[in-house]
Amino acid sequence: MKVLQVYKDVHPAVKGGIERYIHDLSAFLAKRGHDVTVLVAGREGRSSEVSGFRVLEYPCLCRILSNPVSPGLGAMLSEIEADVAHFHVPLPSAVMARLLSDSPTPYAVTYHSDIVRQAFLMPLYGPFLRRFLKRSSRVLVTSPVYRDTSRWLRGLRNTEVVPIGADLSKFRPDGAKSEDYALFVGRFRSYKGIGTLLEAWRRFPERRLVMVGGGPLEDLVRRKRADYGLNLSIETDPDDGRLLELYRRASFLVLPSTRRSEAFGMVQVEAMACGTPVISTDLPTGVPWVNRNGETGIVVPPGDPEALALAVERLFAPALRSRLSSGALGRARSVFDSQKLFEKVEGILGEIGYGRRD
Repeated sequence: MKVLQVYKDVHPAVKGGIERYIHDLSAFLAKRGHDVTVLVAGREGRSSEVSGFRVLEYPCLCRILSNPVSPGLGAMLSEIEADVAHFHVPLPSAVMARLLSDSPTPYAVTYHSDIVRQAFLMPLYGPFLRRFLKRSSRVLVTSPVYRDTSRWLRGLRNTEVVPIGADLSKFRPDGAKSEDYALFVGRFRSYKGIGTLLEAWRRFPERRLVMVGGGPLEDLVRRKRADYGLNLSIETDPDDGRLLELYRRASFLVLPSTRRSEAFGMVQVEAMACGTPVISTDLPTGVPWVNRNGETGIVVPPGDPEALALAVERLFAPALRSRLSSGALGRARSVFDSQKLFEKVEGILGEIGYGRRD
């Protein structure tokens, strides 16, 4: 089966949650014998091979509000031969390109998130997005909560929940004793609740916090570390081995996000698969669906430093942490095995692509 994946970037060129998911799914499909091309923004026609699949760049004049401006994308979608296309959104340029193209290729969509930061554009863009989703053979949604709370997904009859998983052969406990630190993993952006986390950590000047990711708020984090006298380490670009070690050794993971932009929280799954419990926030998204309060970790109100500090204090207690660690590992193994989830996606794409041949 010839599969065309469409997004703006892919791992390892860009290290992000969606980019990593597309990479891992494409590598899985390629290993299963499928011919996979990932179409990303860049220079027209430039291609390379990554992990057994081809990365092909479509022309990008510039990026506005993170969205590639790509007038030639529609033509490329029409020209590339594929049994099925798989779009990853939010990506308005690809949505518009597909609607305007004459491509006969049926397509599926993985709906990773609503557009939140640029929501002021939705009165104009929303009707096109809705039409694009309705025309899709299948819309894959990462959690039932997001499907039920997104105005662009409610009422669609072609949705199916397929969570994002972790490679359990890689993300797993190694039996080593955990170290006494809390872990944050993610880009240092405002919606990640960075300010709330640092304010809560003022209550624990002796406790160690490791923050992994870097990004726009890195200078702020460094200033607050000095101002508050925090025991805080920053690792901006650890390799996969180092990140895995950090997950395994951490007492717990903290994901204090405050806005709907945090649609799922893939880092929660990776931590849980290593037997590391999670503190996350009660957003109307998949975040508290992944991390079940009292079973795999603790869920607190978003933007509440006092509640976050109380949860931190509770999770530094070994007995509770041990119980939640077992629950986190069990849920990861039963719900978030990436290989099983990739097989499900493969089956859906196969139904669409092979159905076209009949």
